[in-house]
Amino acid sequence: MLFVVEEYKMGWWKIQGTEHVVGDAPMDTLGEAVSAVVAEYQSSFGRRPTRPEWEALLRAVLGNEMPEFRCMEDGIVGRVHLELKQTT
Repeated sequence: MLFVVEEYKMGWWKIQGTEHVVGDAPMDTLGEAVSAVVAEYQSSFGRRPTRPEWEALLRAVLGNEMPEFRCMEDGIVGRVHLELKQTT
């Protein structure tokens, strides 16, 4: 979970120790996209995507160099690393 410490304004929270914010609507949208990707892998391969597959997908989307597809003002993503934790 994000280390959110205070509500910024309705539906938005500051990330601990920063001025960056996250919000309900963007998290819901991203959650729906993740569910759709998982469904595509389940349909095509009978399994969920692996960590390297997620990293490659995120790098391809977030690292797109075409200006109309850039998702950040200050650059593009060059590397994605997901750290997994064990579940019980």
